[in-house]
Amino acid sequence: MSTPLERIAAGETPYVFFDLETTGLTPKRDRVIEIAALRFDRATGELASFQSLVKPDRAIPAFVRAMTGLDDAAFADAPEPKDALERFFAFVGDAPLVAYNIPFDHAFLMAEAERAGLAAPSTTVCAMRFAQTRVKDVPNHRLETVAKALDCPRPRARRAMEDCLTGLTVFEKTLALG
Repeated sequence: MSTPLERIAAGETPYVFFDLETTGLTPKRDRVIEIAALRFDRATGELASFQSLVKPDRAIPAFVRAMTGLDDAAFADAPEPKDALERFFAFVGDAPLVAYNIPFDHAFLMAEAERAGLAAPSTTVCAMRFAQTRVKDVPNHRLETVAKALDCPRPRARRAMEDCLTGLTVFEKTLALG
């Protein structure tokens, strides 16, 4: 039986590369405030996107406002967490989830799903861990560092879709290193 990474690399299954923005660093205490995802099918080249703000149950901390540019007013019409997650999980379907440093994002996704009475998808691949096996001679494996080493365009950072686009590009270039 092959692993999710092997099935993705072979083009046997589409995958969903995702990124979250949060109110902090602790999944049980902090909240998801933005979800972005790109569903990519390597066999056909088909790409679909998902993006949603998520209404937090608290004010946006100053450091998050400074990093993302998102303030409390940005969430006035944002969906409640359960609604945003239901839409996101429908977008994911049975595809594996891929993220750069997936333990962070998946822990938040699972905590937010648990609070909403939902089950988060469980099949995951860590693009950073994979990059660590293929991209050598870099000072660290942060997304920005690996993107630069692989000559990937780097749009404005610290918003979920921009990080998602960079992460997907890095992951695909890492897969191509064979």
